Amino acid sequence: MAKDTKTRYQGIYARHQEGCAVERDAACNCTPSYFGSVYDRSIRRRRKTRHHRLVAEAREARRDLLEAVRKGELPAPPSERITLGEARRRFIKGAREGVVLNKWRRRYRPRSVEDLEVSLNQIPEEMARRRFDNVTRAEVQAQVDRLTPRVSSSRVGSFVNSMRALYRWGQERELTAHDPAQHVRLPLSDSEARDRVATPAEFDRLIKALWRQTPEEIEEGVERDGGAALKEAIPYALAAYATARKQEIEVLGWRDLRLDLAAGELAADPDGRKPGGSWRIVFLVEPLLTLLREEWIAQGRPAEGKVCPPERVRKSGRKSMRTLQERVRKRWEALDLDPIGLQECRHTAATWLDHAGVTPKVASQIMGHKTPEYQPGAARITLERYTHMLPGELEHAREEMERFLEVRLREERELERE
Repeated sequence: MAKDTKTRYQGIYARHQEGCAVERDAACNCTPSYFGSVYDRSIRRRRKTRHHRLVAEAREARRDLLEAVRKGELPAPPSERITLGEARRRFIKGAREGVVLNKWRRRYRPRSVEDLEVSLNQIPEEMARRRFDNVTRAEVQAQVDRLTPRVSSSRVGSFVNSMRALYRWGQERELTAHDPAQHVRLPLSDSEARDRVATPAEFDRLIKALWRQTPEEIEEGVERDGGAALKEAIPYALAAYATARKQEIEVLGWRDLRLDLAAGELAADPDGRKPGGSWRIVFLVEPLLTLLREEWIAQGRPAEGKVCPPERVRKSGRKSMRTLQERVRKRWEALDLDPIGLQECRHTAATWLDHAGVTPKVASQIMGHKTPEYQPGAARITLERYTHMLPGELEHAREEMERFLEVRLREERELERE
């Protein structure tokens, strides 16, 4: 076996050739190579440089190694290296158990864990067998290019974001020193931008149209179920009249509403909150109250339970907003009406609040936004730091909103009669 001896330089060792006289504790009679050694506290062991012909080269390499150790830029040693597939398994398991946190340092919600698992299952088998810290950006980009013709741009984006979350987890645990998904080029978005906002009268027609029969149903003699129509209408009414987000509608319970006070809590259940939090109290205007009272009576005047329960038993226990929107969109199209989505209903709500004269500060609180981004003629610091809600502003906003809806409905109906 070759023998290593210390040199007069700190951390520099000589590797002697087999048969050298140093093995017999005599003077060296070979041409040794030289390498540097640095103790890495993070892994509690020494790291070594490559072997060099000259002592000066070994000293330079050791300086570079020492700087990399100080900055934490080195990957885990071979004994701790794992495959990408194994890293994926550990990451998902940790996220499900609440050990792995998201970038906001919060636990992943069950649905988020499911989305991560679905996205990371897009990793091809040959890449999953690669060593976790050896996967390159070119390999991730190649997978993005393979996915692009087959799935939507949003699903490709979900795959890349999930890879970034996986490698962020790996970097925090010193399983890798890089993120191959960091600068990957995403495909162009294939979703159509749609700035859809409904007027009060138009939205009223859309909601009431859910009770009407389509031409196909009339021809087939199918009668429209009023209870089913009411269940389809309420999520849209909550989004447009109460600014509710999709996930907030899914988790909204009867105990979160006070129909007698015309008010309610949105995102009272943490599973319905956006990252960063969006809990808030909102008012319930009369058109929404009417629908909610009817549904509450239809459900048997419950004290708790979901306002919008799923049609069938689902693992999540929530109503599928995607399925609902697809079904309602087809119904509106069959009646020659321009459909509107739940997110577009929130844009509609913001527009109505603005036209009703609600101040930006109050509107941002109602919408669940942290701060209004911009208001012409007002400094940001005025809105964010010096403008506050006065007692009674929420009730005043409700009255303004109801007055605006009543006036606009009357005006638009008069114009239609003319």
